Amino acid sequence: MDSLKRDAIAELVARLTAERLLDGRQLVIGVAGESGSGKSTAATQLAEQLNAQAIPTAFINQDNYFLRPPRTNHAFRLQDLAHVGPHEVQLALIGEHLRAFREGRSVSAPEVNYPANRFETVTRDFAGMQVLIVEGTYVLLLEDLDVRVFLEATHRDTHERRMARNRDIWEPIIDTILDIEHHLIAPQADRAHWLIDREFHLRRGPAHGV
Repeated sequence: MDSLKRDAIAELVARLTAERLLDGRQLVIGVAGESGSGKSTAATQLAEQLNAQAIPTAFINQDNYFLRPPRTNHAFRLQDLAHVGPHEVQLALIGEHLRAFREGRSVSAPEVNYPANRFETVTRDFAGMQVLIVEGTYVLLLEDLDVRVFLEATHRDTHERRMARNRDIWEPIIDTILDIEHHLIAPQADRAHWLIDREFHLRRGPAHGV
């Protein structure tokens, strides 16, 4: 499966190169999808392939920008499922850090410490970076993106994969939460320039050429 992702990402890099989007200009690429869709791995592999081609690439993970750390956020969701959604994420702060990338400056950014269930502060330096990849469930809602990539696999398609990675809190209510997220995340496919389907095949999205 991992090799299929690499093939899809290699094809994406080839398409971006053919469209002259990697010819030295700054580029912000958003990679979105549901939990377990493969977006994190795809985004990481994209960064690796671009850096391997001497294209300096930085990375932002939406998980670091939640309002609350993971276990606390889960507790809030259990109190009221209305907490589930993009309003859990500091999308405006991500937008500010996209602007910092455009300006080639550093920022103080949050980074989640999973074992300690807290956020710590790190410095992200965008000086000299040509590409910024932003990955997460809701990142295609951001306006300042040059390329939007959406992975189409749903949480029901990827149940076994999510269980295998053993990273997420798991309780029966998680299925309900993932169903809520599905209805919020899936429409972002309409904003995508590129789609990666359940079998990791790449094709043009609805926004390509728009």
